Amino acid sequence: MEMELDKKRNEEETTSKTTKELLLRELAVLKLGLDRNAKPPFVMKYSEESGRGLIANKYIKTGEIILEETAAVWGPKASGACCLECSLELYEVSSFHFCTLCHLHFCSAKCCSLHQSSECSEMQKLSINTESLESLTKLTLAILVLRCLFLPQTDPQDWIRLRLLQDHVEERKDTKLQKLCQDVLVNYLRDIGLNRNQISDNEIHQVCGILDSNAFENKTLDGVESRAVFPLSAMVNSSCLPNMTHVTKKDRKIVFVASRDIQEGQELFICYTGTRWGNITRRKHLLFTKHFLCRCPRCLDPTECGTFISSIKCPDCEENIVQEAQSDSTECNMPWHCQKCRHEMEHKKVLAIETMIG
Repeated sequence: MEMELDKKRNEEETTSKTTKELLLRELAVLKLGLDRNAKPPFVMKYSEESGRGLIANKYIKTGEIILEETAAVWGPKASGACCLECSLELYEVSSFHFCTLCHLHFCSAKCCSLHQSSECSEMQKLSINTESLESLTKLTLAILVLRCLFLPQTDPQDWIRLRLLQDHVEERKDTKLQKLCQDVLVNYLRDIGLNRNQISDNEIHQVCGILDSNAFENKTLDGVESRAVFPLSAMVNSSCLPNMTHVTKKDRKIVFVASRDIQEGQELFICYTGTRWGNITRRKHLLFTKHFLCRCPRCLDPTECGTFISSIKCPDCEENIVQEAQSDSTECNMPWHCQKCRHEMEHKKVLAIETMIG
């Protein structure tokens, strides 16, 4: 019996050592997006519950810059045709400036001049249609996926960083999201000549999964929206009680700042959703887009840490009606109760009230 315990203990120690070595190698690759002299105040660790995460290796004060990283890939986030460099949305084909070699569209000659020659060379292999606003819109929607797929040729180092991220392809199989990607993106990329023998449908879906699970969204003061992937920053896990906030600079670097004091050994968190969203909306969004059910202290507290953000007023006593926490359920359909008089309200009625309120 004692020999079996020793054997099991040795196996666990070997596994732990192997995991630690793997994380060190991954972190070294992910740090390629940082300044060469940067000394980030964290290490990367793995847990069965949340996977990889960043852990403070020293005391971090409120307001201290924790991480500053360059993007591995960047592109517009819009429902219409946009400049593929600055993401400015335009509404007429005549307003665009086109690259004479690869036919990508930009808002000006200046933005076109910032277009990388390596990307231009890869895009020249495609049959890009620039005749209508509809065709420009389709390319705008697909450009970030194309830039990811072409990274092995345009920037191998950024491709290595990107490939360390989770794509959740298995979880996305046979879902509406996968079908949408197939119908809108994969089919379009085949139409413009992306070679199936060189890049498979599955590889395209992997990139779509990486973008959906890891991309950060940015919005300027002028309302121009974009998406970017910062691979090391993507290692930061989510909590609806985050201890960091982040901004994107004009040079397209993302900067993380401590929003409260962080003790050595504590995990670093941001919030993947809006912090002012209600419990149900946050958890459904995270489950649909990030493929996990949030179990942070706020999500497991019916009062949301005393904020009552998701509660409604009781029609009988005007106190707060809340829904009991459901730690392991993907369905949020349990009834709601008043904390004072125990008045009960069906979940669907609460949803109807929320819809009316907007």
